[in-house]
Amino acid sequence: MKALITGGSGFIGSHLYDLLEEKGHDVTLLSLKSSVTSNIRNPKSIIADITDREKILDIIPHFDVVYHLAGLLGTSELITQAYRASRVNILGTLNILDGALKRKTKVIHITKPNVWLNTYSITKQAGESFAKMYHDEFGLPTVSVKWLNVYGPRQSFHCQKAVPFFIRWALKNEDIQVWGNGTQTMDLIHARDAVRATIMIGENENLEGATIDVGTGEETTVNELAYMIARIIGSKSKIRHLPMRAGETPDTRLVADTTILNNLGFSSGISLEDGMKETVDWYVANLKL
Repeated sequence: MKALITGGSGFIGSHLYDLLEEKGHDVTLLSLKSSVTSNIRNPKSIIADITDREKILDIIPHFDVVYHLAGLLGTSELITQAYRASRVNILGTLNILDGALKRKTKVIHITKPNVWLNTYSITKQAGESFAKMYHDEFGLPTVSVKWLNVYGPRQSFHCQKAVPFFIRWALKNEDIQVWGNGTQTMDLIHARDAVRATIMIGENENLEGATIDVGTGEETTVNELAYMIARIIGSKSKIRHLPMRAGETPDTRLVADTTILNNLGFSSGISLEDGMKETVDWYVANLKL
C-alpha cells in the first residue's frame, strides 16, 4: 500500500516508517522539517505544513492510508498556546480528514489518554472525536489509536518526557526531577511494540470507527521508573520531588485496556527491563552530555 506518515520525522514516526517498509509498503514521510530524521536512511519525504489546507487536500488522495502523527506536543508547554495548538492539532487534523474524503483514504489517527484538562489533551480529544464523526457520518475509514507512554531509542528532548530526561539526568549524576509524589502511574510500551500494534489495528477493517488503547496493560509508578533507570546506569542520582506541572493532576493512574489488542493476538515483545536497557544504551551512544 501507499502509506503516508504525517509527523514522520519524529521519534515514533521513524520506528513506524521502519516497520511499514519492512512489511513491503511504499512509505512517504510528511514533515515540516527541511531535512528528515537522521534515523531513517534516504526516506521518501514531502515537506508540508498540515495547516496548509490547499496543499494537504491535494496530497492526501494520492495515498491508500495515512498514519496521522503530526501535531504540537506538550502538557505544560502548551498551556498558554491554546490558539496555536488548536490550529495545528484540530484544524490540521480536519485538513487530513477532508483530504482523505476525496477517495476514502484510510486515516489512522494517533491520540493519547486525555485524562487531564490542558491544551494538549483538549486538542487531541477534539481530533479523536472528529475522526469518529467522519467515520459515522461520511463513511470514512478511520480508527483512533490511543498510545500510552511510548519510549525507546531516538526520542528527543523537545518536550519534557520522563524517560529521556530521567536518562540524561542519571547519566550526569544529577537529581532526577519528579513532579508530584511519584506514585502516579504510567503504562510504558516500547516504540517498536507500539507501532507493531498500530499497524495491526490499522489493517483490521472491523475496528474502523473505534478508539483503541495501545499499551502493555501494566502500571509502573514514576518513582519506580526513576529508580530503574538509575540502577541500570549505575547512577548516583537522587530523586527530587517537585510540585505538579501545570496541566497535570496528582495521583493519576494510566494503564491501557488491552482487551482488543489481546483479541488481535498482540502481546508486547519487549520487556520494560530489556527495553529500558536498550534505550539507555542508545542515549549513551548518541547523547552529548
